[in-house]
Amino acid sequence: MDSGLILHHYDFSSFSEKVRLVLGVKNLSWSSVEIPSTLPKPDYLPLTGGYRRAPSLQIGADIYCDSKRIIEEIERRFPEPSIYPGHDRLAQRAFTAALERWTDSILLRTTINYISSAYPEGARFTPAFLNDRAELLGKAQPGLGQTEANAAKNLVQLRPQLRWIGDMLDDGRPYMHGDAISLADCVIYHAIWIMDQLAYRRVALISDPIRRWMDRVAAQGHGTYESLTALEALDIAASATPLAPAVSQVLEGDPAVGQMVAVAPIDTGRRNSTVGRVTSIDALQLTVAHQNDRVGEVAVHFPRLGYRVRLAGA
Repeated sequence: MDSGLILHHYDFSSFSEKVRLVLGVKNLSWSSVEIPSTLPKPDYLPLTGGYRRAPSLQIGADIYCDSKRIIEEIERRFPEPSIYPGHDRLAQRAFTAALERWTDSILLRTTINYISSAYPEGARFTPAFLNDRAELLGKAQPGLGQTEANAAKNLVQLRPQLRWIGDMLDDGRPYMHGDAISLADCVIYHAIWIMDQLAYRRVALISDPIRRWMDRVAAQGHGTYESLTALEALDIAASATPLAPAVSQVLEGDPAVGQMVAVAPIDTGRRNSTVGRVTSIDALQLTVAHQNDRVGEVAVHFPRLGYRVRLAGA
């Protein structure tokens, strides 16, 4: 059965891998649109209203940005098998959200910095890629520090984090929460998986217990997918109508429903805002209606955590 899910991603995007794993855990069918890893992204930005990062999930004229918001929506639409196995799903969801803040930031940054220093020959690190990531990070000068000294410095920070992960698996459990794979596995896996992708090899630093666990997670696959062109995805959005907005709970300091706002990540990609009219807002999520000539009106969905919302023009 066609799920209507269209994932816009690229092969070595770690956040895309996190979402692809969730699609595999749920054994879903989906359509794959390969997007460029660097700007310009002329057939992607019309869907997101300016949001440049990968991945995003398109369902008709609704566009879900950020892996956290995407996974939340997948779980809502396809609740079984749950990515929060066990009886206390709310507690597991809160624990995993805290875990994800570490893996998406500190762990991922350390693994990328280590690989870029220890394996500088990686073909990913082209001048165009480095310049693009400098802009994304708001750095004046491109570059990822390809020196032995930087490799040693990052290795010192990486070792204890890998030890924590190894310690969780020391009792022989197949997955982080026991016998069943969960979102906790996916959020840790993607931040280590990126090392192999950037180095073009299985990095020897990853211990055998962690490597065996990674192989089990990878064996879940990515579900069933077929390729779709970016232009076909734009046509699907243009011919669809966004879902009715969710009920809002406007809190102190929030923009009102109907106001024009600019939404951007707090950490990276701050210069690429999505401008649109607020249609739904609460403590957890924000949806804006964005209009452009190529797709008409789309609803662009963001999490609140990790994003700033300002009145347009402020």
